[in-house]
Amino acid sequence: MIYNLKLLLVFTAVIFFIAGCGKTEQKKDQTGDNKTTGEQQQQQQQQDNKTSGDQNKKTEGKNELGIKDGMPADYPSDVPKPLNSAALGYLSTQEGTVVTFESLDKPKDVLRDFTEKLEKEGFKKGEGEMMSDDGGLAVWNKEKREVSIMLAWQKEKNNSSIVVTYK
Repeated sequence: MIYNLKLLLVFTAVIFFIAGCGKTEQKKDQTGDNKTTGEQQQQQQQQDNKTSGDQNKKTEGKNELGIKDGMPADYPSDVPKPLNSAALGYLSTQEGTVVTFESLDKPKDVLRDFTEKLEKEGFKKGEGEMMSDDGGLAVWNKEKREVSIMLAWQKEKNNSSIVVTYK
């Protein structure tokens, strides 16, 4: 249960990170309009380039949370990629490797396909599955290995956020 709680916290952090990606605020000009002038945009971009230049050299494909882009090179061959998904990034933790995906399919469809493929590889579903139409959590075990999946339906984006953790 403590593991599930830790996993849920990691998942929540990743979801907030994903939800925040790409959102930018526009500065209000002197008149109060919600428009940014070309000059202000240029100044802001120059400032951003100056501050992010050194940071980009330090992180080399990582963001401030340490999440690397794409799929890990050592993603296990017996752990399926979620249904119709694209890998956003991954992070190695003490709890295992955490890989985030997005899919246009509903969470229950992703879970059904993931379960079928994992069980064909010899994994057995663990106890405590929590699943609803909006998402949930499931865990599988095989020998000393563990794979979990957390899903969340994002109504605003009309897609599923998926976090697969394996160790």
